Amino acid sequence: MTARNLKPLSLPNKFVLRFVFLYVLLYIYPYGFEYITEMNTDDFSFWKPPVIWFGEVFFGWEFDEDRLLNGFDSKYDFARFALVAFISVVGAAIWLFIDSKVKSEYNEKLKILLQTVLRYHIGLTLLLYGLSKVFLLQFGMMDIDSLETKIGDYNGMGYLWAFMSYSKFYGISAGLIEVAGGILVLFRKTTSLGAFLLLIAMLNVVLIDIGFDVTVKMFAIHLLLMTILLLWNDLKRLTHFFLKTRATTSANFLPLFTGKKGKKTGLILKAIVLCYVILSFGNDMSERIATQHTNRYKNLTGLHDIELFVKNGDTIPTDDTKGNRWDKMSINGLSYLPETLLITKTDKTRARYKFTADTLAKEINLTKMYSDSSKSFTLTYDFIEPKIGTYKGIFEGDTLWMRTTVKTLEDYRLTKNGMLWIRDLKR
Repeated sequence: MTARNLKPLSLPNKFVLRFVFLYVLLYIYPYGFEYITEMNTDDFSFWKPPVIWFGEVFFGWEFDEDRLLNGFDSKYDFARFALVAFISVVGAAIWLFIDSKVKSEYNEKLKILLQTVLRYHIGLTLLLYGLSKVFLLQFGMMDIDSLETKIGDYNGMGYLWAFMSYSKFYGISAGLIEVAGGILVLFRKTTSLGAFLLLIAMLNVVLIDIGFDVTVKMFAIHLLLMTILLLWNDLKRLTHFFLKTRATTSANFLPLFTGKKGKKTGLILKAIVLCYVILSFGNDMSERIATQHTNRYKNLTGLHDIELFVKNGDTIPTDDTKGNRWDKMSINGLSYLPETLLITKTDKTRARYKFTADTLAKEINLTKMYSDSSKSFTLTYDFIEPKIGTYKGIFEGDTLWMRTTVKTLEDYRLTKNGMLWIRDLKR
């Protein structure tokens, strides 16, 4: 993919080039277009019927067509990767056969086209994910629900998300590396530097995803392999520089479009892509920031431990185990689910509700989040002291009154101090 690599390719290398080119295109289309935020990939995908057939015939798997879990290390994903590899092998063989009849030499152009596809796919994907880390969107921020979950109740991915959300510094730093690398690979002269940064970043991501059983391991591995492909012709140069301390030439990535008109066309297309990225990513990020970072009801946010619970005039004791009593209310818990209220009963059952609050009238209006949202319930509240509150109202046909003590983020050891440069200075 560099100017000096112009010698004719051997037959095996021609096959590999065509296989990789086909695999990359088929893998990306359409599920890899995450950076096109306005597009619903299911509207453009042709994969569902052939992948299900392939998985059933060759792996003996059964599929729930309404729950394929596309993109989450699912049977559907692995069947699609296998089908893409099979099509790419057959397609590369047919392609070579046609080439043997046509006798046309265009391997270098094909390499440059593959490099261009890789540059923009890797760059835009990592730019999107990097920005979501920089603006604390991918992992969210530490919340009441995370703090109240026992370590043993987390799965690996949930545990990872919890500690990633704790450290804003680490998340933002990792995001900045991805953003820098993503921007650099969009330009030919800085592609090597950008790909090198992203190689380090993606190695870390893949190790973390495997180590914590994150459900997008294959997605991360594909991005890592694509980054290695982008650096492939630089490996000898990097070996000379880092291991053998020899002088080496700078990378020279060739343009996809040549000639005066071709270069002009390339600049126009790049300008269109960059303008789209700035506008689309900016709009998407601003909407997500407004949703996930805005806490309109900060005075209600916290874990409300219900000390006294009166139902239809009867006080339900705290040792009730039949679910007749509420045990806790978590308000504005998960940052992915802002303005929600999680009710935990004494039998450990849970229900999450969306809510709005009228802070002047001191009323909370609740609607179920995952079931019948047509029903709504209203509770009025008051705070006797800053961290002691009362709630009353009619809820699912029952008249309720309760007194709660409130635990906020400042009351947890993990979140009250933040980072300390000098450990023995008290705050």
